[in-house]
Amino acid sequence: MTTPGIDDGMPDGTPGEFPGAAGPRPGGPAAIVPGGPSAQTVNDRSGAAGALDHDLAELGRALGRRSAGVAVSIVDRWERRHGFGGTEHDLALREEIRETTELATNAVARYLITRQSPTQEQAGAMSRSGRAPVEDRLSLSGLTRLYLFWRDATTDAVHEEAIRLESPRAVTDAALEVVRAGADSAMVGMAKQFDAAYAQLRSQLADEQDHLAHLAHHDPLTGLANRALLLEELRDALAPASGRPGSVLGVLFVDVDRFKAVNDRAGHQIGDAFLSVVADRLRHALRPGDTASRFGGDEFVVLCRDLAGGEVEASTVAARIVSTLSVQVVVGGIRFAASASVGVALAVPGDDPEAVLSRADEAMYRAKRLGRGRYEIAPRSRGS
Repeated sequence: MTTPGIDDGMPDGTPGEFPGAAGPRPGGPAAIVPGGPSAQTVNDRSGAAGALDHDLAELGRALGRRSAGVAVSIVDRWERRHGFGGTEHDLALREEIRETTELATNAVARYLITRQSPTQEQAGAMSRSGRAPVEDRLSLSGLTRLYLFWRDATTDAVHEEAIRLESPRAVTDAALEVVRAGADSAMVGMAKQFDAAYAQLRSQLADEQDHLAHLAHHDPLTGLANRALLLEELRDALAPASGRPGSVLGVLFVDVDRFKAVNDRAGHQIGDAFLSVVADRLRHALRPGDTASRFGGDEFVVLCRDLAGGEVEASTVAARIVSTLSVQVVVGGIRFAASASVGVALAVPGDDPEAVLSRADEAMYRAKRLGRGRYEIAPRSRGS
């Protein structure tokens, strides 16, 4: 629960601004101007304000002594209406309700006595309750009902103590105004806390959804697009209605040469690290807008869109990949000679994606047969 004096609608404790208190407090400025009230009148008003302050402080002290009982009555009322189970969650909720409502009542009592806003401890403890619905500790309707329970119980306590102390009507009305203002302020504060927590939760959920979507379409080892995303993008790129008339795209099938020897020599952990290095170098060999994917194992597929230069431009990209991957790679203190064989297939919108991939795969194996560490261009399909 939020507290009186820290949210919208609650008096801030400035002398002379307390609900129901008219005129300056004792010792405050009281200008006497020609034609204005006499000194005696001013003194009478100051005396009345001082008496009101004294009676409010006395009522505040009485309310403070009852704060624990008010909290227990709220817990009992909640239990009669909603019940508490014996689970750890239920026990924690019971204690949270008791502690928060006791702090709220003490905050009202403190204000009546000192005109000071709640302590930092009170403010922090009570403001957290607005997060309860988002954190699934309490429903929003339940939290609202709890605020109303607190308002009713504190109002009853003020009435009872005012009767016991024979407080003047003005004192009782002023104290009740503090309770009402505190309850209204608390409701506003609770709504603000709920909105803030809900917005934070939505942001976290959106981030998590983005993360899960990324995982669903990317290889966890290399961070490249995975097979599913590559096939999806290839289908979109080859859809008959996609691209400009006459646009050409290239599919480059990249296979790491002698990768099995890396695993056999150093183990799969070093092999995975080796593939991560290869993937990073492959990424830097591409044009902006090209898609690199890990197709499986030691196989990568690159999708090059809008090859304005057709086969010549595709060959340039393939040659750069071969050159970039033909390096010495040190992983785990072990030096490996890396290289890759690349098969290139050109396609146009309307071509069959699986057929294009098959042509690139065949060209890659031809590059391996011809000595590895090179690229080969697949023959054009009919209509390409």
